[in-house]
Amino acid sequence: MNQNAVLRLYALLWGVAFFFFGLARAAETPDLYFTEVHHCPAEPEPEWVEVYNASGSPLPVGDYRFCNRAKNWGASQGKAKTRRDTIAPYETVLFTRDTLLLREYLGFKDVRLIQYAMGYLNNTAGSLAICKGDTVIDSIAWDKSTVACPSGFNPQTGRAENTPGYQSARDLDRSILLSGSADKGEKTQSGSQAPFTFRLSTRVVRANKTPLRVYVESEFPVALRLLDSAGREQWKTTVPANSNVWVNVPLDRLAGIGVTYIALASGRYEQLVGILVRP
Repeated sequence: MNQNAVLRLYALLWGVAFFFFGLARAAETPDLYFTEVHHCPAEPEPEWVEVYNASGSPLPVGDYRFCNRAKNWGASQGKAKTRRDTIAPYETVLFTRDTLLLREYLGFKDVRLIQYAMGYLNNTAGSLAICKGDTVIDSIAWDKSTVACPSGFNPQTGRAENTPGYQSARDLDRSILLSGSADKGEKTQSGSQAPFTFRLSTRVVRANKTPLRVYVESEFPVALRLLDSAGREQWKTTVPANSNVWVNVPLDRLAGIGVTYIALASGRYEQLVGILVRP
């Protein structure tokens, strides 16, 4: 049996084991579950795992661990755990070996990171599980057919995804209002629901230094434009339907500092958001 076959068998056995250990909680939504896994990102981005608190209550970080790792999640928090020793209701957290490098790679700060010595995730076949004590809360397994590297994947949908710190409304049990976005239940002037939601990585950027990224969720294509302070179009792209990536906006197209705008439109529905560009 070759090495790849052994790895696939190993992942399968872990997945089966986690499945049986988790039968007791299968009938209900777990308090914490995996929402994104990046087991083979492009260098130099470190590997990371995203977890979401769906319980509606704060959950102590120290009560949970990855099942085949001895230390709980709070073990590496040091002094920080006196400030933020819980995962807030409906909060998303990214676990990684190197929070400083991952923060630099992401380019924006509104994502909570927890440094954790979780070892290296196997690119070919692997598995992870969340435990509270000896009880399995959630588990995942992957192999070469799950997703093509360097893409990460969403265990809830099985699709490639790269949305650190952000949960698609399609994947959540409860509707949430996203900062800087239209509510999924918001009504348009015609009385129908808004055809898209969106999120910005920041509303204040430094010229030629701070990246600006936009995440759009829609079942329809959405036109995304960058406008200068006079409302003149400087850049335009179309975000495909059901896209699961952050779109980089080229701020170098702007002439200088000041107020600029991001415009999004689908059909007759349009939204305009102001951005401040500073030195």
